Amino acid sequence: MDVERYRKQTEAKLAKAAPDAREAALTTASPPEEDLSDRVAALLSLLLDRKASVAERSAALQALGALDFLGPRFEPYRADYKQALRQLATDPSVTLRERALELLAIGKDSYAQDLLVKSLENPDEAIVSDAKAMQFLAYDEHAELAPLARKVYERSTGAVREEALRALATDPGSERLLTRLLKDKSETSSIRRISASGLQNLNPGAFEKAARRIVTDDDDFNEIRATSIAALAHGVEAQQKPADPKFVEAVQKVAEETTSTALRSSSKRFLRSVER
Repeated sequence: MDVERYRKQTEAKLAKAAPDAREAALTTASPPEEDLSDRVAALLSLLLDRKASVAERSAALQALGALDFLGPRFEPYRADYKQALRQLATDPSVTLRERALELLAIGKDSYAQDLLVKSLENPDEAIVSDAKAMQFLAYDEHAELAPLARKVYERSTGAVREEALRALATDPGSERLLTRLLKDKSETSSIRRISASGLQNLNPGAFEKAARRIVTDDDDFNEIRATSIAALAHGVEAQQKPADPKFVEAVQKVAEETTSTALRSSSKRFLRSVER
């Protein structure tokens, strides 16, 4: 995980908090010499107090997250913090529940993962949306998600289907599905882009074969054609010396005739890459 990116996201969320909650969270900044015991205890107490407002509890969670970045200084309290997050994972507040589950999932916490799997297996008892559950489970790149992701993909639409497909994009057993979706003009552009990315990682040769057909298909969508040619500009096709002259000629024709700015730009980028 990119810690710096996560820190910036935390600060951005804090800046959008309610004024009183933001002020409460900001006062938790800790001098280097301060003993954190009382402060952490107070924040954990507020975090788990269901009588307090969601804004106040969210501020406490933000503050604890900031203290977590102190590393060794926060280590004595990390177990209690983790246990509090686990309690929060089934909190009545959707906002707090989602945030706690995300933090636990980032840490690959088995308890949170079990909750998320059960949420997907029993939609009527879901504790977060299917899209969020799939997204959070995918933080663990070593998790065996394919069977569950395939079930979710087959029953879902929209954002949920996309998140499930992202999970399948790293599954070798899903290569045929990704190939089919990439070629399917009736699919949404987001589904086809996810499929393209997954197939390119799983089987670069199969991706480039499909991408070449898409690029030269005047009846396909320009957005997908532009995405495909941009990927080819960084793939095996562009590295071959000399490049396939027939395909280079076809791309040159696309660059000259298309009215799509994106497709023209991607085509010219590809042509420059094969000239090197």
